[in-house]
Amino acid sequence: MKKAIIISGFLLALSVTGCSTPQPAAPVAQPDDAARRDADRARDAERDKDRDRERDQKRDADHDRQACPDGEHLFTDRDGKTGCVRN
Repeated sequence: MKKAIIISGFLLALSVTGCSTPQPAAPVAQPDDAARRDADRARDAERDKDRDRERDQKRDADHDRQACPDGEHLFTDRDGKTGCVRN
């Protein structure tokens, strides 16, 4: 009888302590970090747009600058290279 009381007390204590153990909290992202990341992404996207716009303007300026002699016209091949070809 004494043995059964000791075992049941041990099991009761084990079940109570096992259920009351606090769970570790999941890390929460700070709102400032999320806002900073969004601002960085927006700045990078704007920088990419500016770079693409400058590249397109340079390409167009290079295209307009090249003049072909009489009887020839400007031609762009599959590789994107431009040159003069006979009409």
